Amino acid sequence: MRAKTWIELLSLSTSLYMMAKDEEFIANVSELARAGKKKADELMNDFTDNAEHSEELLVEKLLQKVHQAKEELEKKVEEIAAGVYSKMHIAHTDETTRLSDEIEKLKIELMMAEARIVHLEGQSK
Repeated sequence: MRAKTWIELLSLSTSLYMMAKDEEFIANVSELARAGKKKADELMNDFTDNAEHSEELLVEKLLQKVHQAKEELEKKVEEIAAGVYSKMHIAHTDETTRLSDEIEKLKIELMMAEARIVHLEGQSK
């Protein structure tokens, strides 16, 4: 595996570890799970009580709820990951890329300065 992949895996596992340690996050996930189970039970009761509704409508509503829950979970995970990164002082990929570009520019400037020095030394002899 490439070093970048190892670093990504390490940061992911660290993020997951930090989330697992976060008692508030675990409590929120548990609360969301309980609320979701309650809503699912209510939804199932509505459909079993009303035989007029088709299975397709039930599946469609469930898919909508799953999609909504997925979006909310992704948002929460992004917030927590950003917090973990700021706590661990890990440079984001954008910052690393910016610094790499800056280093390349400085290398070019250094080569140009060296060429000027060599040129000036050649003129003084």
